[in-house]
Amino acid sequence: MLNQAMLKIASSVAAMLLALALDAVAARAQPARVFVAAQGSDANPCTFAAPCRTFQHAHDVAAAGGEIDVLDPAGYGSLAVNKSISIQGHGFAGIAVAAGVGIAVGAGATDVVNLNGLLIDGNGVGTAGIRFSSGQSLTVESCIIRRMAEYGVEFQPNASSSVAVLGTLVASNGFGGISVQPSGAGPISVVLNRVEAVNNSGHAVALDGTGSTGAINVTVAESVAAGNGGSGFLTLTAPGNSPVTLMLFHSVAANNPFGATAQGGGAVVNLAQSMVTGNANGWRTFDGGVVQSYGDNYIDGNAANQGPPPGIARK
Repeated sequence: MLNQAMLKIASSVAAMLLALALDAVAARAQPARVFVAAQGSDANPCTFAAPCRTFQHAHDVAAAGGEIDVLDPAGYGSLAVNKSISIQGHGFAGIAVAAGVGIAVGAGATDVVNLNGLLIDGNGVGTAGIRFSSGQSLTVESCIIRRMAEYGVEFQPNASSSVAVLGTLVASNGFGGISVQPSGAGPISVVLNRVEAVNNSGHAVALDGTGSTGAINVTVAESVAAGNGGSGFLTLTAPGNSPVTLMLFHSVAANNPFGATAQGGGAVVNLAQSMVTGNANGWRTFDGGVVQSYGDNYIDGNAANQGPPPGIARK
């Protein structure tokens, strides 16, 4: 009887060790680079020779910090991101958003997400192109995000984080182009470079600190906000909430109801080497907001409010 009991114990221990070993092998087996293709299948291992069909399956197969590469033009479906990942769409990877969000990022505090070369189209029914709720950082580069019912890009972090949108078109969205609206007390960093926010029904770029207390610092360079239904560039906050500072450099606000707007004490827009033209109102301040100029801007051709803003001393 004793020998039988010992054999059962030994057998159980061996089974547990084997299971742990298999789990470790499986974890190590997650590839750092996976592939999707129009003729792929999610039954495949997501290799170059046998690619997957959807972004979601490729994301789930890839190791944290890995990369998804697109091999040819196709639609690859919406995606929920919960770890560090990079997607290389090469300019021809599509996401047709039939409902909800095209790419929803709910990652860990140290996770980094990079999106490159994607076409995200809501066809008027998808809610948002990209929605970021948590993670360390988000980079969006060389993408087209259009025709969403709400915003093209919604950056809504619940802690300190950063976003960079580079070389990207955000167009014809129902609520607006890019919305930054954090919660919590962490500082937020935003960089927009070579961004075109055009023909959106609301604000082209809306920077809203009313739901948070950490400083929001934003730099916009070489960018265009044109033909939108609200402000080209908006900073918004309220006493006790996040100070919002926008540095607008070498950019254009044209043919909007408002070129640049600062609303609320702690909301600031600094203009440098930029053009504000063709707007119903060149620039406006409300409720203690501040618009300032380095004295080297071109503010002309607006229907109203196109006098020079208060000056900032050059350094």
